[in-house]
Amino acid sequence: MRAAVRRQLPLLLLGTAAAAVYSIGFEAADGADATRFFPALYYPLFALYGAAAWWVWRHKRASVPLVIAFAMLFRLLAVADPPSLSSDVHRYPWDGLVQRAGHSPYAHPPGDATLAPLRDAAIHPHINRQWARTVYPPGAQALFLVLPYDIDGTRLVMIAFDLVTMLLLVVLLGRLGLDPARVILYAWAPLVVYEVANNGHLEAAVIPFMVGAMLAWRAGLVRRTGLLIGVAAAMKLYPALLCAAFDRRRLVRLGLVAGAVVGVGYLIYGAFAGRYVLGFLPEYVGVAEDHNIGLRALIEWPLAGVVSHPRAVAFALCAAGLLAGVWTIARSDGPPERKALHVAALYLVLLPTAFHPWYALWLIPWLCIRPSLAWLWLTAALPLSYLKYSAVGGVMPGWVVPLEWLPVVALLLFERWRSAAPVQEVEAC
Repeated sequence: MRAAVRRQLPLLLLGTAAAAVYSIGFEAADGADATRFFPALYYPLFALYGAAAWWVWRHKRASVPLVIAFAMLFRLLAVADPPSLSSDVHRYPWDGLVQRAGHSPYAHPPGDATLAPLRDAAIHPHINRQWARTVYPPGAQALFLVLPYDIDGTRLVMIAFDLVTMLLLVVLLGRLGLDPARVILYAWAPLVVYEVANNGHLEAAVIPFMVGAMLAWRAGLVRRTGLLIGVAAAMKLYPALLCAAFDRRRLVRLGLVAGAVVGVGYLIYGAFAGRYVLGFLPEYVGVAEDHNIGLRALIEWPLAGVVSHPRAVAFALCAAGLLAGVWTIARSDGPPERKALHVAALYLVLLPTAFHPWYALWLIPWLCIRPSLAWLWLTAALPLSYLKYSAVGGVMPGWVVPLEWLPVVALLLFERWRSAAPVQEVEAC
């Protein structure tokens, strides 16, 4: 027993140190804006996370239960603070309450006088865009319908989903012949901990269905794979792109099954919302929602003064590039887990809309299987975009986007160079 503890001592020390930082939380901000204070929490945690992941890769004897136990402790410590970086989680139980009251959140925004009897002092005042109808697809609304009308309860549900993701990743890693402790790249990722446990983002409920789809595929269950992708897409839409990660001969079948799940959901909710069933989605692609746009900004700037609508042209080019890239990935060979990483990465690079930090969460599970310094850097740098909210005039500092993306490009080129001599571990994937 003592020898076993000694073997895990580096992990115990790193996990304890991280838990201490999480326990400090936003209370140490001392009245400062949480978005400005967040880097002081995040980067010590990311350093500890990197050290722990390095130890796991180097020694390959980490205790999986210990990794999961610390991961859950981190999440419970993060949920002790109120949502500090995003108010999105307040919309989830509100949409559920609206549905239970017999109304459609697609037809009635929170500020609608029709919903006045439902308003309270705890949740309703904190909902962002009170004038906007909900943007969340039918699968998300089905989940919201059963959520408790309580922010802490809602975040605990998201933590439970996240635990399922971790356990599924352990199983998937084992079936691939990889060290299950590599789940630490997801389980201890500070971006995951804060966006799931503190901010309560919906991605926590989406990702287990993606990982479950990969496990179903590995078990030869094609129809179930499409069904799981469809459930994920019915909550956030973008997981539909994951169909491209699988055998191109089954692409149409997977797409039909997944599309049917999403389509049925919209038909059901459309029966109550009518022409409003898309909610805020059409407005979401408007200029007012631009935030931390990456490649699209680099395309849009040179077009200014050359074309009459540079934003629309850049948007269309990114969308077309995304579809072309996904089609290319779908037609390529390789393990589905590697292709899933490529799909997620391409989506993040070519995403023409706002790019919030939690949008990168679906990339991280695949890093457990095929690590990449480039994409780990992105998960480290993305929280800097929160500085926009505390900046003068709400304008993000000009150095943030280059710091996010230029190292990604450099590291991708470096990884491409190194791939000329692939390691055995990656080939096993």
